[in-house]
Amino acid sequence: MTQADDGRRTSAIEVNGTTVRFEDHVVKGREALTAIGLVPASEHQLILIRNRRTRLVGADDPIDLKQEQGGVLRAFASDRAYAFTVDEISQVWGTATLEVDELLTHWEPPAGKDWVLEREDEPDIVLRPGATITFEPQGVEDIVSRPRHGNDKLLVTVITTSGVFPAQGALRVEPAELIANVLARAARKLNLTDTADWVAQVNGADINPQYSFVQAGLSGEVDIEWGAREGGGGNA
Repeated sequence: MTQADDGRRTSAIEVNGTTVRFEDHVVKGREALTAIGLVPASEHQLILIRNRRTRLVGADDPIDLKQEQGGVLRAFASDRAYAFTVDEISQVWGTATLEVDELLTHWEPPAGKDWVLEREDEPDIVLRPGATITFEPQGVEDIVSRPRHGNDKLLVTVITTSGVFPAQGALRVEPAELIANVLARAARKLNLTDTADWVAQVNGADINPQYSFVQAGLSGEVDIEWGAREGGGGNA
């Protein structure tokens, strides 16, 4: 609650990074959208984020700015909302993608832990700044906190001219995992074909995909650049 320039008492909340003030402490979703020029309200999704939890706000739903003090609003030009979980708590988002940088803004991982996407029968994907989570086409993403990896695991990212695998961050793999297995996963995900002549490199040096990571002398965080050697063949 602050004092406005004209002497009237006002309430405020951040909407898409802009602090917006209202004369009343209870406003409707469409008022918040209109305040930053997002009209018509029916073409937008409005999400309230407070205390690591999200709530979808309809155009005619009231928002008590006193009760929601400390929260922020995120508005999206979108016709649907997407569900996901963070440490088994249901959440909602207004578009099919969520930047990991924004995730970390609202959900800081517990001390000594990383946010991870757990996949059945697949290695964990550790979320990294600069990466993107996509809620389609698989649907709900389950984001869980797991102890930060030690020397017994590697974090691996494959970089190609057709995209990065995994898009969400890095694959957590065992040192005994064959490099070729990770490249095969990248090829399937990125729809790569005719890669027989491609070369894999780490820090500019060729690596043998038929080796395991430990055999190749790789550890820690590993970025593999994979593609046709300059002047060679291979199509994405």
